[in-house]
Amino acid sequence: MDSVILGIHDGHEASACVMVGGEVISAAQEERFSGLKVEYGYPAKAIEACLSLAGLSEGDIDEVVIASHTLNPSAAKVKRAANFSVSDWIREQHEYWKPKLLDGREVDYWSIFAGNEAFRYDEIYPFTDEHLRNHRDPAVKREIALLRRNTAADRLGLSLDRVRTMTHEHCHAFYGYFASPLRGKVLSMTAEGVGDYSNGTVAVFSEQGGREELSSTLENHLGHMYQYITLLLGMKPVQHEYKVMGLAPYANDHEARKSYAVFRDVLEVRGLDVVLKNKPRDFYFHFRDALEGHRFDGISGGLQTFVEDILMEWVAAAVERTGLGRLTFSGGVAQNIKAVKRLAELEQVEDIFVCPAAGDTSLSIGACYMAAWERLRANANDPSSLRPLTHVYFGPAFENHEVEAFLAAERIAERYDVLGPVGPEQIAEHLAAGRILGRCHGRMEFGLRALGNRSILADPRNPDTVRRINAAIKYRDFWMPFTPSMLAERAADYLVNPKGLRGPFMTMAFDTTARARRDLPAALHPADFTVRPQIVEAAVNPAYHRLIKAFERLTGVGALLNTSFNLHGEPIVLGPAEAIHTLDNSDLDGVILQDFLILRRS
Repeated sequence: MDSVILGIHDGHEASACVMVGGEVISAAQEERFSGLKVEYGYPAKAIEACLSLAGLSEGDIDEVVIASHTLNPSAAKVKRAANFSVSDWIREQHEYWKPKLLDGREVDYWSIFAGNEAFRYDEIYPFTDEHLRNHRDPAVKREIALLRRNTAADRLGLSLDRVRTMTHEHCHAFYGYFASPLRGKVLSMTAEGVGDYSNGTVAVFSEQGGREELSSTLENHLGHMYQYITLLLGMKPVQHEYKVMGLAPYANDHEARKSYAVFRDVLEVRGLDVVLKNKPRDFYFHFRDALEGHRFDGISGGLQTFVEDILMEWVAAAVERTGLGRLTFSGGVAQNIKAVKRLAELEQVEDIFVCPAAGDTSLSIGACYMAAWERLRANANDPSSLRPLTHVYFGPAFENHEVEAFLAAERIAERYDVLGPVGPEQIAEHLAAGRILGRCHGRMEFGLRALGNRSILADPRNPDTVRRINAAIKYRDFWMPFTPSMLAERAADYLVNPKGLRGPFMTMAFDTTARARRDLPAALHPADFTVRPQIVEAAVNPAYHRLIKAFERLTGVGALLNTSFNLHGEPIVLGPAEAIHTLDNSDLDGVILQDFLILRRS
């Protein structure tokens, strides 16, 4: 029987994955079930859902692998990234990091954030006061790792010897390689805030040999710099870095260069590592003072250009050392799509692939790939049986009979017009007429990007759509671009892609053609006309492809504007209940629930 592996990530963006015989069968983030965005901790509901979707019970599990040997219990108990507001992040800087790093005083982190009535604290891990107050002690670290293993074993009814922790950085790398379509020997790089032992690694990866590390460092602070600039600009770290990236193209050269000089003074490439050039005592307060008087857009533009330049130097050095021009890139920094675009444009880079949700969200999947690879190698089996991700539709689906029962139980027809079943032609007509619709159809996507099954869809020809969605539905910042889902057979009409790079997951950015600027103005970045597309293959998502094709027949445009189906600050919707909640609390024109169309009455 094929081995059954359960992967768990219990840090921020907690998730679970079930892999059977080297293939991902189900995967989901805990936030979709709890309703708390970037949920933190043991993903109990996601585990339950993943096992159910795979048709398995706890007793079928051969091995449980928990990503990361270390976990900060105070951050986990507080659910730091999930609960924190901007003011909480600032309070942390002033009441914890400033005394610790600048004043040389030890402060109890837990006491600062305990007892906040607005927080949802972790109730699963039985952390003790010793864990919360002394987690850096090596013995306490080992206790916490054992506690996490014991918790998983007890909740799943398994013996402790079937549960282990996996190295954080290695999970990123295994995911980056085996989830990608690249095979043979490739360059494998990771960059992030912090893992178990590093925040930047360079390795050579192959199917048979696995990962051969060439270099690692704890001084690659690109992620930290982006995090603290996000906070200094009044936005949430760990959640809103993409807003800084979206703002960057609006900066003028003068303002961007001024801020760029501040960043360039801190980090540099040395050999195979990004390292500190001039180490500040603290990043937040250093940049607060150094950037005083700098314009907000110049700060964004300077930071983004700096990150792109450093990454290009780093990758160029790694390619030169290894002679490998094919690259997988993972870790949180790999989610900076504009930087990845610049890497793809390097002459010495032949091919590059970034898997969906390349940050910590996907650690559960990476842990499964790594464990499966080790099992295959231990039994002298061929690791090429590990299958890449051709899609990420790994979450729950809701069939028509379930939707009908929900609509009846909630008496939705008393408030909205309920039509159905409807086909793609009818939905396309509504979209072409200017209606904005949420689509909840088929299995939910894994990761940070909505890829058609939990998406808000609109006509990409009409720039006014951007204002409507920003102001009345998503409550987004005005400068943020939207993205298109485009037919694979039309991608060449819209994308400048001389290397033929793949773009199925919205993890790659491209320059666009004149035709794209004519057909898709609402789905391009308005400042530089770049695009982060989902290239839709008929074989991968037939129903979504049919919908876009129907829109093309009506309009001649082979794409739809696509943004995630959620209200600002809430997770992407799980199913009918969350979809109707979004409709009730926004100015969406309607929602598609499987084959039913629910429309707002005029």
